Amino acid sequence: MKIIALGDNCIDLYRNTGEAFPGGNAVNVAVSAARLGEDAEYLGALGADGMARLVCGALDENGVDRAGCRVIPGSTTKGCVYRVENGERTFVGVLDGASWAGPIRLTPRDMERLGAADAVVSSCNAKIPERIAAVAALPPVFAFDFGEKEKYRTDAYYDTVCASGMDLAMFSLEPTGEEGFAAFCAPLHRRGVRHVLATMGAAGAMISGGGHIARADAAAGEVRDTMGAGDAFLAGTVTALWRAGLRKGIVMGAEEMRAALTVAAEAAARQCALPGGAGVRAMLSADEIGAWERRILSSGAR
Repeated sequence: MKIIALGDNCIDLYRNTGEAFPGGNAVNVAVSAARLGEDAEYLGALGADGMARLVCGALDENGVDRAGCRVIPGSTTKGCVYRVENGERTFVGVLDGASWAGPIRLTPRDMERLGAADAVVSSCNAKIPERIAAVAALPPVFAFDFGEKEKYRTDAYYDTVCASGMDLAMFSLEPTGEEGFAAFCAPLHRRGVRHVLATMGAAGAMISGGGHIARADAAAGEVRDTMGAGDAFLAGTVTALWRAGLRKGIVMGAEEMRAALTVAAEAAARQCALPGGAGVRAMLSADEIGAWERRILSSGAR
């Protein structure tokens, strides 16, 4: 399967340890798909700085094609800043500024590239809601990660990104039962979303499609760092459903959906045993971190 992950890239900076990891939903999905043996590509806008070289290094190390990416002259790579204590991450904030390279501005050539894939995966963090319906209307299977924030769960946002329907919508939810999940999925299915997937951390995951709901437990394993686990789960779900016969517009049966969740849970568990989302850890000095932040902040607010 040829899968293209469309959207964001960033550096996940663990401020108190000085560690930096390439990341972003789309980068992590592409890397996870490649680790599952798929022909994976990342399509996004890259910064013209040293941090972007870390992102490219992670893609290259994992065999992810990045030929369609564009380096934006004079731009910087976005940073997502965390503190890590006893294995637990606390989100601190985002570093972007007016010099941030993204979001990508899709060209007709980009749309042709996307249309030639077997599957395309994007997310709310791509920050291109006005283009998602057009991408979803292309021939490939289309999956979209809505994340965990309420601002991406409004009728207005659903109306924008689901205007062409989509094959799979993913959410991060608090644990819920099947009745509550069915109610959550209803407005999405009414808008033509064929499968709705929810990850619920240690409580496992559920997927709805064709009037059926399938559920699977979280896979056991070492939890070193949960960064990128949801992205690995999404890549695993799309990959497993494709191998089971998912194509544009097809709704899978309950058994195929349940089996896909099991594959995805195992992929997420393997990711949790690794540091960072996409690998290629760099230890940055305080001077390096400071210089990067000053360059971003000097560009002004977006």
